[in-house]
Amino acid sequence: MTTQEFIRSAWRGDTLDALKAFIRIPSKSSAFDADWEKHGFLLKAVEDAAAWGRERFPEGRFEVMKKLGVTPALFIDLPASGGHAGRPVFVYGHFDKQPETPGWSEGLGPWTPVVKDGRLYGRGASDDGYSFYAALTAVRALEASGAAHPRIVGFFETDEESGSNDLVHYLEEIAPRCGDPCVLAILDLGIGDYERLWLTRSLRGVVSFKLKVEVLAHPVHSGIASGIVPSSFAVMRELLDRLEDPKTGRVLPPEFHVERPAELEEAIERCAAVLGRRVLDFPFAGSTEPRSEDPAEAIRRNTWEPTLSILGADGLPSCAEASALLRASTTLALSFRIPPRVDARRALAAAVRAVTENVPSHAVVTVFDERAEDGFEAPSPAPWLDEAAREASESLWGNPYEYCFEGASIGTMKDFRRAFPHASFLNTGVLGAAENAHAPDESLPLEYVERLTEALARIIAAVPQKE
Repeated sequence: MTTQEFIRSAWRGDTLDALKAFIRIPSKSSAFDADWEKHGFLLKAVEDAAAWGRERFPEGRFEVMKKLGVTPALFIDLPASGGHAGRPVFVYGHFDKQPETPGWSEGLGPWTPVVKDGRLYGRGASDDGYSFYAALTAVRALEASGAAHPRIVGFFETDEESGSNDLVHYLEEIAPRCGDPCVLAILDLGIGDYERLWLTRSLRGVVSFKLKVEVLAHPVHSGIASGIVPSSFAVMRELLDRLEDPKTGRVLPPEFHVERPAELEEAIERCAAVLGRRVLDFPFAGSTEPRSEDPAEAIRRNTWEPTLSILGADGLPSCAEASALLRASTTLALSFRIPPRVDARRALAAAVRAVTENVPSHAVVTVFDERAEDGFEAPSPAPWLDEAAREASESLWGNPYEYCFEGASIGTMKDFRRAFPHASFLNTGVLGAAENAHAPDESLPLEYVERLTEALARIIAAVPQKE
């Protein structure tokens, strides 16, 4: 049986069945399930995957890693086959999921796997429960076709959607056991279209904090206090204007900006040429316009420029519950996406200074829940990986692979870089706008993941033998 035939059969058989079973597990990440340890769903997702792997790779190692109070994980170690003596391949994914989210279409639901119109619907299908099953299917296909492959090691966590706080502790334990991987296949990333293999070149970092402005010890009737007591909202508005130009969306502190590397400009322009106005394809309300109509400029703004988003608010009653009170305080959750190469801690310090110095009306300002996480820029791939990825993309899709640039963040990338400093990155995945990760109707494009699985198999088979 050829590699392609095996993969096609698996994605219509036991691989698809396993992923359906995974969708049925409400393995919400720890940030969304305070009783995750009691419920045991994260552990079940890991143990089910380990059992599936052991049945198909009796000589492999599938180690369920668990500690009290630490989210469980799965370490895998598959021996090389066919006498392959090349460096190992490391594979990463996660089994934890975002919460249910209301608004699923009729007949669909977060924990109910449904195949419809070439997609598998269900929470965690594309983000990214498929990663474990696709990776092992790729290796199984190589063995079934008689192709040699190097040793495969991998780590699948259950805390990614909560920030991967436990990952670094596990990496310290497993890194020495992994040898010196030649490539890190990180399978939790995005695509621009379904016509080629996409590799993510960069991801933005995050600076975030909660900002509270207090003007009163308790609310006071607005007819009595307004005009004398400053509005906490007005003070907040002035502080926000120190951080962002509301007319352009430009983040103002210079510590948030970097000079964009010239060597990436060509890749950005090429990505924009491929995607065109699809870059701007969002459900805008009414006649709302994007910040830029130019696809290349839109990509730059989304990936190599900082942005500020207000994620939440406290102290603001709903309009239905609002009364004639001057509120005592306003609290906002601020989240900056920052370009690679920005020093996140330095940027955080600059933002905090901007909102805590010379406060209007000497209102009480409190900054708390700070977070500073650097972005990531993947190094150029090793020549063999560049060639293998290009050949796989051209053979399977008829187009060379392209780079895309993520506006989102995966903080674990820097940890992988430290743990495996000599490895190239194969940052790929299935996540585009239509996959609805974190949203209602999350789905996995089955035809694309089938080809991605074969691309992964071809790249694994292309790992050079040691000289």
